[in-house]
Amino acid sequence: MKKFTRIAKSFVTMLLTLAMIVTPFHQVSAANDRISLGQAYQSGTYIAGVSFSYKVTTRGQYLYCLNIHKKTAQNTEATLVANSRYVNGGLVYILKNGFPYKTITGDTDKDYYITQTAVWWYLDMTTGSENLGDQFKQYGSDAYGLRSYVKSLAEQGYAHRNDAIGVSDTKLVMDAIGGKTMSLSNNYYVSNEIKATTAQNFGAYTVALESAPKGTVIVASNGTETAYTGAFTVNKNDTFKVKVPASSITGTTATIKVKASATGYTQYMAYEYAPVDQTMQNVALLEAINKDVSSEFNLEILTSRVTITKIDANTKQPLAGAELVVKDSAGNEYKWTSTINGHVLRNLPNGTYTLEETKAPTGYVLNKTPIKFTISDSNRDVKVTMENKPKNVVVNITKVDQATNTPLAGAILVLKKADGSEVARFETTTESKVFTDLADGSYYVEELSAPYGYITSDERIYFTIDDSHLSHQITFKNAKVVDVPDTASTTSYLMLILGLIITSTGICYIYKNGKRA
Repeated sequence: MKKFTRIAKSFVTMLLTLAMIVTPFHQVSAANDRISLGQAYQSGTYIAGVSFSYKVTTRGQYLYCLNIHKKTAQNTEATLVANSRYVNGGLVYILKNGFPYKTITGDTDKDYYITQTAVWWYLDMTTGSENLGDQFKQYGSDAYGLRSYVKSLAEQGYAHRNDAIGVSDTKLVMDAIGGKTMSLSNNYYVSNEIKATTAQNFGAYTVALESAPKGTVIVASNGTETAYTGAFTVNKNDTFKVKVPASSITGTTATIKVKASATGYTQYMAYEYAPVDQTMQNVALLEAINKDVSSEFNLEILTSRVTITKIDANTKQPLAGAELVVKDSAGNEYKWTSTINGHVLRNLPNGTYTLEETKAPTGYVLNKTPIKFTISDSNRDVKVTMENKPKNVVVNITKVDQATNTPLAGAILVLKKADGSEVARFETTTESKVFTDLADGSYYVEELSAPYGYITSDERIYFTIDDSHLSHQITFKNAKVVDVPDTASTTSYLMLILGLIITSTGICYIYKNGKRA
């Protein structure tokens, strides 16, 4: 018989342990109107020969008898008792501090025994019932020393008999204080402070961001910044902000969903159930109640996109090399050099802006007409086109006779920049030499050698190419070489002739005088 009792006890202990593992806390939001009771199992006999049966629902929830003198409630249906006279703060305290919610001795059989007998002892103290006699309470056998546990739990329940009972609602409402539109600051879009505006019956909540761009940062209430990598926890009294890099926003709008969730504090509520068989014991059931709550809203990013394109005024083709600047009303500047692709300025705040050209592409006239544009809530995707007219640079260089202005061929001329670097070297013809591709700058022309029969000029002719001086006619003149007689040779010839004359005269004179003699 003892062996059978030990086996039965072991079986019951195993069954209770398994039930506790499977359903340690049954979480509901309200009491069920009807429950199903399963098979009851005999407990051990620990104090003064008192033993009874374990009561459980078919779902594995533990039940506690409210009247030891009735039949064991088992294998039946039971209905909820409204306005139970037994359910109060003391009963709730005993059940939530007893088995299975708390471990008392470490032995599930003994812990259930202590909790059930503490319920009867407490009811005897508060309702005048006689569930347990003095032998149990005072001087009966207590081989395992359980009486002190029972008495203590019952007395603690009595101390809490007037505690309020009922389950307070768990609530969570989260919001961005000051608006849900993020503002631009130091290249980040920053939200207003976010907090739980309604936070009831929980201590902290979890926040996750949906569609958060890469580089998003969470700013805690103390100013600490942390890269967002996933859900994070926020104390219900704290605030936080969301920062998003402006560079990560490619469109003109973006939305980040902020989702918060929390689980309320575990609360306990006891319920009384009456079996449909009225000869059976009414039972008490303690529910551990947790409520999950959530809240969410969208953070809005309203950005801007300005596409600026530089084109040829005639062909409408894109132009590279223009130096451009956009200025806002505060004097802030955004500078860049154009390429064949449109230049995009992102995240400019609402306002009026001016586009100016500070340097034209090579071969084009500077566009001196500023272009104004405006960004507003209704105009956030702006396209601006600025044109440049091609330069009609024509420089004609002609070599002419100084006296007749007749074109001269055969002169070697050189075209140089103002710094002396050579641009072109050419030989003149009777046609003008034409340059159409000279860049803006200062130039000069000089002669290396003159045409045959002309004097090489040491003159330099200067000219400038800019938007106001695109065409030049350069006329380079040469003087002819003048033939001057050789006076030394002429004198020699005259002296020779004179000498001959004198010599001839002398010979004639001698001849004549000789004849007379």
